[in-house]
Amino acid sequence: MNDTPEGSAPAQHPATGTPHGVVRGHVVTAVRLLRARLAEPWTLGALAEDVYLSRSQLVRSFDAMVGMSPMAYLRHIRAEQMARLLASTDLSIAEAGRSVGWTDPNYASRCFHAAYGLSPTEYRRRQLRSSLR
Repeated sequence: MNDTPEGSAPAQHPATGTPHGVVRGHVVTAVRLLRARLAEPWTLGALAEDVYLSRSQLVRSFDAMVGMSPMAYLRHIRAEQMARLLASTDLSIAEAGRSVGWTDPNYASRCFHAAYGLSPTEYRRRQLRSSLR
């Protein structure tokens, strides 16, 4: 049964023109994919294809729901996971970066610094100091 008045279409997302529930579902799926396959070498095109949206639809709807672009979100969750690894393992910075999908250690360090305001080395040092207290 249709919950919309006779003859009217379901409410649509203003940015994409698709029904709200459909857009929400695609974004939720995108978030789940990024989290589940963090180390994958994602591109915006590949993610959009996996959730059946155009790149522009994905960016607009993802930003509207999450507050950042899909690739910014990916950097964010990679930095979070790298921080957890640095605090809880003895993996090298390069190994921690690779395990979250950053194959270039310099790029991993730059992204981590942008997210935390500290180099990965300094972050680990501070975590170790605080755990000793």
